[in-house]
Amino acid sequence: MYKQNDTSIRIANEDMVVCHLYSTSDISTITVWEDLCTKINDVIEKLATGYIWHRDEFNFSIPIQDYEFDGTPTHLVSSTYFGDNIEDEWFIVYIVFEITKLFDDVIIQIHDSDGEFLLIEAADCLPTWANPESTENRVYIYKNHVHLIPKSVNVSPELTVEEAIDIIKSKYQKTQATSDIQNAIRGRITGYPEKIADSTHRGIVMLPVDIAALLSFKPSLIAPLVTTYCNHDSIDIKSCKDVNFQNCIDVDVKFTKCLYAMLMHSKMIRSSKNKINENDKKSCLGFKLTSAYYMIMNNSKDVFSSKEFHKFLNCLKVNGYFKDNLEGSKDYKILFENAKDYFLRTECPINSYVANVIANLTSSHDFSVLKEKMMRNTDTDLIGDNDDWLNIHPDHLNDLLNTRYGKTEKFKGKDVITPHSISSKLSEFLKQTSDFEGIEQSEVKAERVQFDPDDFVNSLEKMLSLLSSGGNVGEASTSDSEGDYDLSDDEISEEIKRELENEVINFEDGKHDSILNNIVKSMKEEQASTGPSSNVLKSIGINKTDVLDSDDD
Repeated sequence: MYKQNDTSIRIANEDMVVCHLYSTSDISTITVWEDLCTKINDVIEKLATGYIWHRDEFNFSIPIQDYEFDGTPTHLVSSTYFGDNIEDEWFIVYIVFEITKLFDDVIIQIHDSDGEFLLIEAADCLPTWANPESTENRVYIYKNHVHLIPKSVNVSPELTVEEAIDIIKSKYQKTQATSDIQNAIRGRITGYPEKIADSTHRGIVMLPVDIAALLSFKPSLIAPLVTTYCNHDSIDIKSCKDVNFQNCIDVDVKFTKCLYAMLMHSKMIRSSKNKINENDKKSCLGFKLTSAYYMIMNNSKDVFSSKEFHKFLNCLKVNGYFKDNLEGSKDYKILFENAKDYFLRTECPINSYVANVIANLTSSHDFSVLKEKMMRNTDTDLIGDNDDWLNIHPDHLNDLLNTRYGKTEKFKGKDVITPHSISSKLSEFLKQTSDFEGIEQSEVKAERVQFDPDDFVNSLEKMLSLLSSGGNVGEASTSDSEGDYDLSDDEISEEIKRELENEVINFEDGKHDSILNNIVKSMKEEQASTGPSSNVLKSIGINKTDVLDSDDD
């Protein structure tokens, strides 16, 4: 069964979306495929005008490896790492829909690190037969619609891409997904391309003129600079010990809101050479970006002498890319140059690629002209965008959670958590039908998350007051009948033990006492981390913090 992700904003830098573009027409020559690739990339460039990609730019290319041997149809491919900004992934989905609208003989298969993420998004609308195993090679975007090949059209457990394309061509109406599925997916891409402007933030930054000219000449360089700084390590810090933060000018820099927030909340690297006023926002931002520039350029090396390129080249040789051509021959050199170009565009480490781009830009005549112009025309009256959006209001957060997730049933602050209540929840949980994919919840009424900011603030103030006065939580609970279930750590443990001792009499086999004692003990040993006990209780609506305080010994 497909389940919607509880964590839509992912942290892993290696999150990647992969697209395979096929043609429903009979394209037999590589020249025609190259022409189609150029046209589609031109469309992507127009649609993405002004967009700053968080890591990789989205574009298609002809695979360097020949897929004919395994029966895969000739196609174009795109592999885009999007890192911390999930919006890149959904912007790609928007572009894919637009491509299939403009090219009615194009059919695109798209997935990410989680698999068929389009179906995950539409998890609440899927037919009962749809699961990660049964939908392999059954999900495509064609003529501006999602197509999900149903079992009624083809019951074969293994469906090849070629078979799937033929089915969609001949049975277009039967393979088109339901309107509920279409709407669930389109809901994530509604508002583009207008949302591009909403996702950007213009900040005034103090920078050395070389870097200021670079960001004015190619604004997309802000992404690798920010991510390099935010992900720096001790070796990177050594690379920027000689940062020259002199001859700076104020410049208007275009960020995405994601990049701006990352840079704003990253720690400042201490520098004995440069004294930075940490209360001056534009100086802090500028020094961070300058440090990132030094990290990239001081660690740069010849891309084609790197171990990554040699590993890539050896992989091509093993898979017969060079065929029977002798090294040094004309055909070998052509294939080698194609491999270099492909590696630079798709496989090269991001910082090596950026260093190569910067080197080419700074050596150009246009860059020199722009640099001179900026040195002469320094504008000290620049005004950046308001960044109050960094501080989210509780009501806004509540609306966001309500819209995205709805309400899940859980213990309220005034509910008394006892072994009996835990065991009843566990019993309900264990009665659910389950398999290796998880629990199949029976009909659950859709509710909304209720977050009361006043109650939250009052609870926080009470906790801080008790900590400062040396009192315990148990004492405070008598003064506020409407407050949370307040007991100290020892009192909670003793209360649970007493309840267990009382209830075990009612169970002849003694299993009830053993199970709950083991759960409490297990949660204590897990400390701040999650574990089996925490995960089981969370599944039935109980958080660890509802039972044990995070400081429990």
